[in-house]
Amino acid sequence: MTSLQRQAVLVCVVCALAALLTVGITLTLLKRGKPETPGTPADSVPTDTTGDGESTDLANHYQIDNTSSALLAETADAGTEYLDSTLFLGDSNTVRLYNNGLISLQQFCAKEGIGTQVALNEGIVTFKNDTTHYTIAQAVAKMKPRRVVMTFGTNDTGMEVADFISNYTALVQAIQEAYPYTDLIVNTVPPIPENHSNYPHMDQAKIDDFNMALLNMCEQLGVRFLNTAEILKGENGYGQPDYYTDGDIHLKSAGLKAALNYLRTHAYQTEDRRPDTNNIPTRTLEYVSNPSSAVQAPSSEEPASSSESESVSSSETASVKFEARYQVEKSGGGTLSCGNESGKTSLTYGITDASQSLTVTATPAEGHVFVKWSDGVTSKTRTDTGFKQNLDVTAVFAAASVHISEDKASAGSYVFKAALEGKYAKSENLHWFANGQEVKEAAGRTTVTVSASAITSGSYKIYAVVVYNDCAVVSNALTITVSPEPASSSNSGSSSTSSGSTSSSSSESGKSESTSSSSSHSTAESESKSESKSESTSSSHSSSESKAESTSSSGSAASESKTESKEQTNSESVSASVENDIEPAEGASASTEAEASR
Repeated sequence: MTSLQRQAVLVCVVCALAALLTVGITLTLLKRGKPETPGTPADSVPTDTTGDGESTDLANHYQIDNTSSALLAETADAGTEYLDSTLFLGDSNTVRLYNNGLISLQQFCAKEGIGTQVALNEGIVTFKNDTTHYTIAQAVAKMKPRRVVMTFGTNDTGMEVADFISNYTALVQAIQEAYPYTDLIVNTVPPIPENHSNYPHMDQAKIDDFNMALLNMCEQLGVRFLNTAEILKGENGYGQPDYYTDGDIHLKSAGLKAALNYLRTHAYQTEDRRPDTNNIPTRTLEYVSNPSSAVQAPSSEEPASSSESESVSSSETASVKFEARYQVEKSGGGTLSCGNESGKTSLTYGITDASQSLTVTATPAEGHVFVKWSDGVTSKTRTDTGFKQNLDVTAVFAAASVHISEDKASAGSYVFKAALEGKYAKSENLHWFANGQEVKEAAGRTTVTVSASAITSGSYKIYAVVVYNDCAVVSNALTITVSPEPASSSNSGSSSTSSGSTSSSSSESGKSESTSSSSSHSTAESESKSESKSESTSSSHSSSESKAESTSSSGSAASESKTESKEQTNSESVSASVENDIEPAEGASASTEAEASR
């Protein structure tokens, strides 16, 4: 390489180093000049800015498939005509549409406090000049609406999601069968605000689960799903607080208007399939539960005169304000009682004073346990007071059973097994009993092994109990009879006193006791003869003679004491055997009977 070439290479290297140095200095200056967020480390990781992990989880819990064929997408505003040709079905939030003057009486069939089961089966709709109470499906057929919007579920949150969907499906199908010419829209269960202190049992996550399941149901049934929860919920996953009164779960006028506006802008427009719209009856609104007292409510088209208003106001003041209804679900499983009434499957009371109190108890039938009330209350005895609206709740029961049997075991021991059936019959709630005394060491075990050597001879009644929600289901009973060890000739003299009245089998115990009693006054001479005879006779004869010897004054007293405490000692010995697992004694025997008593 020539001198000129070497100089050229050197110049290139220096230029490259200068360029790299310039870039490095520039990046360093830029990094130093970038302001950091006050109070935030440069290497911090983004965290939950809400400070409430539960709220963040709830905000993300509700997930709707926006591509679903059942979901109503946003449309142009369909206007008031769309609302006027819609019939609204539901519970208290639907009633509030009417109470706030947003719809007419002719536009709704609803009742405060009802759930899907009542909506399906109970007659809650009345018409002018007609004393019949119609179910919602029957009423839809008579009113021939262009479309219906169903809003149920607030009063069903005590149910499992599957049970709720089953009831809702049956209700939708009943309406479709009764009047197949109407467009059917299923609305979301309204959300609840974060502050719902007046209804602490309500659960927004459960409502979200209901609504996600409703969308799937609509897809399967070919009906439409109206996602009003989208407009009613806030960023935290709860209902927007401006739409509710503090502590309440019912929508105020602002929330109701928002829901109606959402309905208009998510319209379901189809061809009118109704064959006719003639002979549609006029709705009436019941102010009392007695159908003969039903009066026609004023509508926006036909305002009531002052005299009519005064009459209605007077009737309301003197009549029932609310209705409290308690019932047993259709599958049965128990009864209801309140005051002097018992064994009922349905109880209905008129509430004339909001402070009136009602205490109702749900009693499970044999082989059943009480699960909960449909509004989420888990105590089988409930007291309701401070009524602000109608109450309609259903007692839910479930079948449960426990069956015990004696299994094969090694000689001189017993093995008992319990077979549990039913969702709420769980092993952790299983308890074992011997002669009425709980064997606490066996609690929660479906298989129990008892060593016979640790059990006092006698008869034992064994049974098991499974408990759920303060309800007990008792199993069948097994009776075992434990015999003592036979006495031998080598130790008849020393053991005859300790064997006492238990040396013979249980079938001979009465005879043994009478022998002991009749021999209590024997003389020293007869005792001596008995001992002499015992030494010279066979083993079986020795056992018999030892009974006579054991009937001295001290022996008799011990026998009587043992007889009096026998049952308590028996149950205690079973408990001790389960705890200590003592090896069985040779010669112990047992007989298992299906009878419950000795």
